[in-house]
Amino acid sequence: MNLPFVHVSPGPEKDALGIIAGKGELPRTLIHACQQTGRPYFVIALEEACDPETLDLAGESGQWVRLGAIGKAIDLLRRHHVHELVLAGKVARPKITQLRPDMKGAKLLGRVGSSMLVGDNTLLNHIVAFLEEEGFSLLGAEDVVQELLTPEGLISSVYPDKRAQADIEFGARIARGIGALDIGQAVIVYNHQVLGVEAIEGTDALIERCISLRPDERGGVLVKVKKPQQERRVDLPTIGISTLEKIAAGGFAGIAVEAGSSLIVNRREVARYADHLGIFVIGFTILD
Repeated sequence: MNLPFVHVSPGPEKDALGIIAGKGELPRTLIHACQQTGRPYFVIALEEACDPETLDLAGESGQWVRLGAIGKAIDLLRRHHVHELVLAGKVARPKITQLRPDMKGAKLLGRVGSSMLVGDNTLLNHIVAFLEEEGFSLLGAEDVVQELLTPEGLISSVYPDKRAQADIEFGARIARGIGALDIGQAVIVYNHQVLGVEAIEGTDALIERCISLRPDERGGVLVKVKKPQQERRVDLPTIGISTLEKIAAGGFAGIAVEAGSSLIVNRREVARYADHLGIFVIGFTILD
C-alpha cells in the first residue's frame, strides 16, 4: 500500500504521542505519521477492539490493554513520556459486566454512571474530561495528520447525478437530526427515502442492513455528518477504503461526508479506489 505524504505536528521533542487504538485504519495512519517524522509514540491497543496489525506496526512502542484497565493504560502512557493523546478507531461499547475495572477504571465508571446506557457523545465527554484531569492533552487525529480532514468538493472523479445530489441534501438534514438526538452520524438515502439510520451498531452494519432494502437499480447515498453537539477531538465521522468496498458491494452510488468535520483515511487511495469502483466520494458543507 502506497502511503501518502503527511504533515505532522512535531510537538515537544521529549514528548511521545499517545495513541489509544481501536479498530480500523486510523490508528495505523497515526503510527505511520509518527514513524515518518521521527516523533516517538506509544500505542495502547484495546483488547477485543484493536486490529492485531496495528500492534504489529507499533512494535515495541505498543501494548495490549483490556478496556477496564484504565490505571494500567495511564501508567504505560506516563512511563513513555506521553502528554498529548489521541483516541483513534472504533470501539464497540462493552457490557458493564465485562469490564472488570481496576481502581482507575472503577473511578471512571462511577463518574460515567448511566451514560453507559445512553448515546456516545455523553459517554465520550466524560472520558475526555477524565483523561484531561489525569494531565493529558487530548488532540483530534486531524491535529496530528492534517490531510485526514475532509475538504469541500469532489474527492473522486465520479460526479453525483441530480438524484444523488438531492439525496445528499435530504440525507444531511436527516443525519443532523439524528445526531442532535445523539443516535448516530449517518444515514442511507435512496430517491428521497431513508433506507436506514446509524445507531449503536455503526456504519458498516448500517450498510449491510440497507442492502436488501435498496431497489434493484444502482443508487443510494451514504451521508455522514458530525453531531451538532459533538466533542470534535473524538469520534468524528470517518471513512476509508473498507467503507468504499462495502458501499460498492451493496450497489450504492456513493458517499457524502461533511467537509471540515469528518475524516478520510488515506484520501488519495480513497479517491483512486472510488474511481476504480465507479462510485463518488464528496465533501459537502451544511448551511444552517
